Amino acid sequence: MKERFFKFLALIGTIAALVAGVLIAQRVNELSNETLSLAGGMLLGCAVGMVPVALIVAVGWFALKWHQASNHQPQAPSSQQPPIVIVAGGQTLPYQPQMPSALPQAAEWQHSHEARQYTILGED
Repeated sequence: MKERFFKFLALIGTIAALVAGVLIAQRVNELSNETLSLAGGMLLGCAVGMVPVALIVAVGWFALKWHQASNHQPQAPSSQQPPIVIVAGGQTLPYQPQMPSALPQAAEWQHSHEARQYTILGED
């Protein structure tokens, strides 16, 4: 239902644009060459005048983004301590070389004043 409504609106819009184009073309035919030259010059003059404004806005926007990027402070690692898991008993796993992980190393963890929680697995 929505698609048919939008197609109908597009059809009505196209017909309105064609009618407006015909009416404007009839009015422009009645104007003199000097009037058309004046209107064209004003239109192109305004368009050319917008180029420096757009350039100033673009430079200002890029300068603002650069300023924000240069003032961006890297965030300190979170103050939470990594969990400690103690496995009581059980078998040891064979040695596997560790791959570099995405987690921060133990030295990077900040010390906090929060009490550490321990989880012991394997005890009854």
